[in-house]
Amino acid sequence: MTNRGITVNNVIESLPLSRTHYYIVIIAALGFMFDSFDTYIVSYGMPSIVREWQIDNVTIGMLSSAGIWGMFLGAVFWGPFTDRFGRKAGFIGTILGFSLLTGVTAFTHNVQEFGLVRFVTGMCLGGLIPVNTALASEYVAARFRGRFVSILTVLWPFGLLVAAVAGLSLVTVYGWRVLFYLGVVPGLLTFFVAFVVPESPRWLVSRGRTEEAGRVLKRLGASDADIRNLVEENKAESVSISALLNGPYAKRFMLTSGYYFFSYFGYYGFVLWMPTIMSRVYGLSLATTFTYTLYVAIAAILGRSTAFYTIEKFGRKQLFYVGFGLGGIAALVFGLIENPALLVVGACILSFLYEQGVAGTVVWTAELYPSKVRATATCWSTGAGRVSSALSPIVFGFFMDHKMYYGIYVTMALFFWVAVALVYFFGTETKGKSLEAVGAA
Repeated sequence: MTNRGITVNNVIESLPLSRTHYYIVIIAALGFMFDSFDTYIVSYGMPSIVREWQIDNVTIGMLSSAGIWGMFLGAVFWGPFTDRFGRKAGFIGTILGFSLLTGVTAFTHNVQEFGLVRFVTGMCLGGLIPVNTALASEYVAARFRGRFVSILTVLWPFGLLVAAVAGLSLVTVYGWRVLFYLGVVPGLLTFFVAFVVPESPRWLVSRGRTEEAGRVLKRLGASDADIRNLVEENKAESVSISALLNGPYAKRFMLTSGYYFFSYFGYYGFVLWMPTIMSRVYGLSLATTFTYTLYVAIAAILGRSTAFYTIEKFGRKQLFYVGFGLGGIAALVFGLIENPALLVVGACILSFLYEQGVAGTVVWTAELYPSKVRATATCWSTGAGRVSSALSPIVFGFFMDHKMYYGIYVTMALFFWVAVALVYFFGTETKGKSLEAVGAA
C-alpha cells in the first residue's frame, strides 16, 4: 500500500478481519436478535391477550401493528439523528429505549394502554435495524461485507425462535405479560456497545474527525504506516430526506423504499397473524400452535443461513428472486392446505423462502448509499416497509373477519412479486464491489 492519497476506504479495503471486527458483528447480531424477539412477542402473546380482553380480529390487527406505526416514526427520527451524532449514539439510544418500554408494556391493563405503549416502543425499535446495519457495513472490506452483514440477519429468526420457546414454555403457565418482562434484558447490551464497539471510521471522517478515524482503523488492524498520510476529507454537510428524492439518490431510494414497502406488507402481515391463524382458523390448541411456530422459527434460521452462504456466491439480487419470487408461489400453495398435519410443512417451506428475501433487503440497502446519508436512507427505506407492515395486519384482520382467508395469501404473493420486479428492473448488483466502486463510499 502506498501512503500517498490514502483514504479511510483505501485502508478498510486492505484490512483482514480482526478481533474488533468479530466483537462488532457479535454485538450487532445480538441487537438484531433482541429486536426480533421484541417484535414477535406481540404475536405470541396475542392468543392469550385475546382470551383476557375478548377483542375482535380488527382490534387484534391494530394492536399487532401499533408498534410498527411507531417504528415508522422512529425510522424518520433515528436516521438523521445517527447521521448527525454517530452510529454508536443511535445504537445505544434505540436498544435502551425499546427494552425499557417493553418492560412497561407488562403493566398495561387494557387495549388503549397496550396500544399506546407499544406505539412508543416501536419508535425505538424502528431505528435499531437500519442503524445497526449502517454501522456494521462500514467497518469491513467489500470481500467480507456481504457475509459480515448477513450474519446479522441470521440472528433475526433466533429472536423468533426464543419468542416461540418462551411462548410455549411460559405463556401457557404465566400468561402473556411474562414475555414483556423478558423484553427488558436487551438493555444490558448497551454496556457492550458503549465500551467495546468503536465509532464508524467512515462516519468520523465524513464529519472531519480524521484523527479519530485513524485511531479506530488501528483498532481494526491498521498499522501506523497505513494511516500515516490519511487524507483529510471535507466535513459532510447535513443531508435531508429531500436529497433522497432527487439527484443521484432518487433511483436507488425508489428501489430500496419500494422493495421494503411491498415485501414487508406480505411478510409482516403473515408472521404477525400466524399464531392467531393457526389457533382460530385451524382450531389448534395454544400448545400446538406454539409448537408449530417453533418449527417455523427453525425453518427461518435455515433460510437466513442459506442466504449467508449464497449472498457472496450468487449476489444480492438472487435473494429476492428466490425469497420473494418462489415465496409468492409458496404462499398461494400454503393457503390451499386444509390438513393441520401438512400445515406445519407448508409454513416451514414458506418461512425458509421469504426469510432469504428479507435478508436481502437488510444487506443490500446499506451498500447503496454513502456514509453521509447511509443511516438516513436506510431508516427512511425501512420506514416505507414499516408503513406497509403496519397496514397489513389490519388488512389481514379484515380478511379474517370476513372469512376471506385465501385473500391473505394472494395479497402476499402479489406484493412479493412487485418487490421482485423492482429489483429486476432497477437493481444494481453490489457483490464483490467496494462501497467506493458502487458510489457509496
